[in-house]
Amino acid sequence: MQVNVIFFGVLSDVVGKNMLTIQDTGNMTDLKSKLITNYPNLKDYTYRMAVNQQMVEDNYLLFDNDSVAVMPPFAGG
Repeated sequence: MQVNVIFFGVLSDVVGKNMLTIQDTGNMTDLKSKLITNYPNLKDYTYRMAVNQQMVEDNYLLFDNDSVAVMPPFAGG
């Protein structure tokens, strides 16, 4: 199973790319752990994650080819 991870804002600078594919991850907690392992500087940032354009929590289950957006805080008006 694979998920596509898209980084926005300063987080794409931290990771060094806008998008990557992660293999063998079952839920958001597992995905976050893999991201922190590969990109340790992410732990210094606050961010939210959405799967297929819906904000989700850590225990959310992932499925093959899900799109995960990793977004820094933002303000609207």
